[in-house]
Amino acid sequence: MFKFIRRSTVLTWLRSPWCLVASVALGIYLGTQHPIVATTMAPIGTLYLGLLKMCVLPILLTSITSSVGRLMMSHDAKQSIQRILIVFPVGLLGVSGLAVIIATIAAPGKNLSEATLKSLGVLVNQSGIDLEIALSSSVASAKDADMSQFLLSMVPENIFSALSEGQTLKVLIFSIIFGVALGAVHEPVIERLFEILESIYKGCHQVINGLTLALPVGLCSLLAVQLSDLGTEVLFSMLSFVIVAIFTFILLYLLCILIIWRQTGYSLIQIFSALKEPTILALATSSSFACIPATISALSEGLAFDRKTTQLVAPLAITICRFGAVAYFALAALFVAQLYQKPLDLSQLSLIMCSSILAGMATSGTTGVLTLTMLDLVLTPLKLPLEAVLVLFIAIDPIINPFRTMGLIHSSLAATALVAEPRGRMVEILPLSEAELQ
Repeated sequence: MFKFIRRSTVLTWLRSPWCLVASVALGIYLGTQHPIVATTMAPIGTLYLGLLKMCVLPILLTSITSSVGRLMMSHDAKQSIQRILIVFPVGLLGVSGLAVIIATIAAPGKNLSEATLKSLGVLVNQSGIDLEIALSSSVASAKDADMSQFLLSMVPENIFSALSEGQTLKVLIFSIIFGVALGAVHEPVIERLFEILESIYKGCHQVINGLTLALPVGLCSLLAVQLSDLGTEVLFSMLSFVIVAIFTFILLYLLCILIIWRQTGYSLIQIFSALKEPTILALATSSSFACIPATISALSEGLAFDRKTTQLVAPLAITICRFGAVAYFALAALFVAQLYQKPLDLSQLSLIMCSSILAGMATSGTTGVLTLTMLDLVLTPLKLPLEAVLVLFIAIDPIINPFRTMGLIHSSLAATALVAEPRGRMVEILPLSEAELQ
């Protein structure tokens, strides 16, 4: 009995906010004061992030396929599809418009001091060799990307190859098409297939739930490595843009909380408590796909939204809409235009909004430098160079990426809340593991 109580206490403490605060503080200390120790810890964070990601594609394949199939067999399929076709485009336009308005008012690229401009110039001049390698990569080039290539890249020629290579967007498209096909087959055997898919989903979700116990260790390692790799010179020279970007994502986070609050009717404390896990995962891992299981659980278990609709809409919004990247590209485009003192009229601002949406959608499945090179889809129509500023955005990305991921996750949560129907008020919000044990 004593051992059971002690074990329960340890598990509760590992999931407590105080444990996470302590891990963040330790990560900051090691990253800034002991970079060698932080570098030594790098494999721990990499391993933890890899373990989180290993179940993402199975969860995506099973949840989307079964959800689409059951949705097509239900009586309210038409209503859900209509809501998706309205909420997603309006949400993307709203996010990009909000970023354009904030960047226009705050003007992070204007009125910079001579010392800051000199620092930025030195950083750009020092970036030649690495920058050339990044932009000339044969994997993906933003300059060669257009809408037709983007649409063609969405179609999986071989689903098993797409799964083995981690091509999330192709897996998503296959899951939707396969789910629609299964929903059109009205035979008893299809229901058994849906039950198998649901079992695979629950098994993978259980693995993810167990991994959350190691979140403090993974968070400490990831944060320490990021801070040890980031110099203070770039941070101070790009400080105005960093502040504006973080402010934008925090504002987006709060607006999404208000939308979910309005849809559910729960108190704000309940909303924050229910969304705690996806928020922490987004900030800790900077991986939107690693947050998919927690996002589905937060909406269906914590906020009592319809699970079948949630399993369909949440991964769809995270994978295709890419709200965080859309807002970031709009902010970055305005910053570069202001840096080069290029005046922008209303038509050009509208162009930034639309091209940011396309560039953000094109980031699905990309990571690191390849994600940032998609900014060229926004800068090229404005006749602004990406090569001269890409190194600046690469340098500050470890700071902004967690907030960008948080913006994406919470925008997807809000979009899902607008599409799905709440099942009713919950009596008490419990951590996922305790709720499942009950």
